[in-house]
Amino acid sequence: MVAWLQRLVLPPMVMAVCAAGMTATRWLAEEGWQDNRVMLWTAGALAVASVLIMFSASYAFHRAGTTLHPQKFQQVSALLVNGVFRFSRNPVYLGQVLLLAAWGLLLGGIGVWLWWGLFFAYLDRVQIPREETFLRANFGQDYDVFCRRVRRWL
Repeated sequence: MVAWLQRLVLPPMVMAVCAAGMTATRWLAEEGWQDNRVMLWTAGALAVASVLIMFSASYAFHRAGTTLHPQKFQQVSALLVNGVFRFSRNPVYLGQVLLLAAWGLLLGGIGVWLWWGLFFAYLDRVQIPREETFLRANFGQDYDVFCRRVRRWL
């Protein structure tokens, strides 16, 4: 991929594009916002959970003195295996997926889930494998042990 394009293709940017696509899809369907209270509460709970997960992971990166930036691999100085990383190898991406799911529940409609699926596929098939390759090369056996102990998502 062209270097300038790689700098633009960051997971939060892809998430924003997908969220906009979800919104446009819902708008084009000419339907209103979701008014089902169960869906609203579920969306709220997912949004809160996603923010807590992402904050916890971000704080762990900060405490360890390593980078959270998904493209600055050369600055990774620690393999995080404690805290929220005991449950997911990718808690920041998990939080982003949950946040986008909350948005999908709030919007309602089936068409919005295509965008959610595209975001999930991008993370699972493009972004995460690049990071895993780097982590395996730099942390070797420690990373392999971590992968056997903790799932990619949950």
